[in-house]
Amino acid sequence: MARKDDILKSFLTHELLENKYELKQEVLPKTVREALNSDKPIVKAIALIVEGLDGTSQVTDSVLRNQVTQFLNEAL
Repeated sequence: MARKDDILKSFLTHELLENKYELKQEVLPKTVREALNSDKPIVKAIALIVEGLDGTSQVTDSVLRNQVTQFLNEAL
């Protein structure tokens, strides 16, 4: 498992996400690639952040913030 997949898992298994967004551990994506295709906006947003910060081509904070904001605005 890649480092970014471990980072994603640590975010997705947080108690707050499980309670607030009713995420079930058994159906959570195992990789960032799977999470980027998720139908749950919170999962995809976290995957975008992890990919942006720990991916092969890192982006600036400003660009990443704009990407996540744009995605969330479109998802809602």
